[in-house]
Amino acid sequence: MKSWTVSPEEARELAKRDAEARAQGGIPHSEVVRKMLADMEVDLARMVSDYDGSPARARELLEALVIAEEEGLPAASCSRIRHDLAARIRDLRAA
Repeated sequence: MKSWTVSPEEARELAKRDAEARAQGGIPHSEVVRKMLADMEVDLARMVSDYDGSPARARELLEALVIAEEEGLPAASCSRIRHDLAARIRDLRAA
């Protein structure tokens, strides 16, 4: 297994970020959670648009949606994603 390394430029950037976080107190937890949920929503939307109708993909989508709901993705977002998935399934069946 290859060991983990960073370039000198990456090391400088990491040191800079570390110094800023120490001086300013870092990023609030609420901001980290907000970004995580936004990323989950984008990823789920992408998974729906890429859905090919296969059972394996359906299982992945269901698992990802359940995880997102458990992590706190708003109910309105989950409902929209389920609606988009239903539309995708109808389109696949009609084709």
